[in-house]
Amino acid sequence: MKKTIITLSLFLFLVNLTHGQENNKEEKKKKATFAAKIVQNTAAGFFPIFFGNFETNKNFDITMYSIFWTNGAFGNGDGNDLLFEVAAGLGFKLLDNKLYLNPSLGFASGKWLSNGTGTKVGEGIIPSLYVNYNDTTFDIEGFLEYYKSIRGGGDTKTRDFILNWLAPGVKVGNRVVIGAYYETLDITRNEDGPNNLQIYQWLGGSIKLKFDKGIAFRISAGPNLNTDVGVSDEFYRVSAFIPF
Repeated sequence: MKKTIITLSLFLFLVNLTHGQENNKEEKKKKATFAAKIVQNTAAGFFPIFFGNFETNKNFDITMYSIFWTNGAFGNGDGNDLLFEVAAGLGFKLLDNKLYLNPSLGFASGKWLSNGTGTKVGEGIIPSLYVNYNDTTFDIEGFLEYYKSIRGGGDTKTRDFILNWLAPGVKVGNRVVIGAYYETLDITRNEDGPNNLQIYQWLGGSIKLKFDKGIAFRISAGPNLNTDVGVSDEFYRVSAFIPF
């Protein structure tokens, strides 16, 4: 009987030890996350974005993202030499995790920042800042990035862009956010044409739906307030954020 009790105790100890090791492995795996955001809008068409996040402590993350632009206008017009951007950054959690700041530095490859005929790897640098504020009432996102050409010279003419968008919203229950959407894209420097051209200036309404497991769907639409290059008078933007 004594041997049976000892054997049973040893068995339960080993089971608990194994279960604890499995939990530790799961906790370690949760510290590195990956997600995708699928976007379609009036100007850029369809493009997927991929995000990686590596936690280092409760207030500080190492982040990365990459955007696979698919619009032929961002390359040679035939689907080749398309713009590709990849970046790494730091994520800071502030105000009891209500505010998240994510500055990044990225690189652009392709030919979108010049009049060249083919791809240039690292044709530009892309500093950016993503901001998210989320509490019991407000859900606010914003993004600012600057495309700076760094590989010109010779007969190659280069150009720079600045892109920004803002999506402030108010929560209606736990699943719905209703608000506005504002986005602009501008050429700030152009060696092959006029400087300071606004490609579009969008302002419209927005609704965001939240699902389980961090999945979110947003649709925005409204008028194009200004364009110097003949972009459509109205816009739509649809996105789906899907964590893996």
